[in-house]
Amino acid sequence: MAQAPVLNEVCNLAGKDPALKGKLKFMGVGKGNDDKAMKMWKTFYKVPFPMIADPNSKFAEALNFSNYPVTMVLDKTRKIVWVHVGAFDNAQEVLKGIKAAVK
Repeated sequence: MAQAPVLNEVCNLAGKDPALKGKLKFMGVGKGNDDKAMKMWKTFYKVPFPMIADPNSKFAEALNFSNYPVTMVLDKTRKIVWVHVGAFDNAQEVLKGIKAAVK
């Protein structure tokens, strides 16, 4: 949950960055969480992007992710071009990694 403010900032910075504007869409997946928990989480942390419940962890299993949080960027062909496993605390550093992957 401590990740929310950083992800919110990454989302906001990406929307203002000329190199990324219009190229990214953000979404969150709540491993082991139902719709009610996701709605509370989204409201409490003022998350500006869609949040999707994954109550049975099927999304995590499909991608073979056992540790969370996982942040990934897909290109327009839906190919994963950038992945970060674990928390981060600097939105500028995250944005730098994303910009290097998104062309």
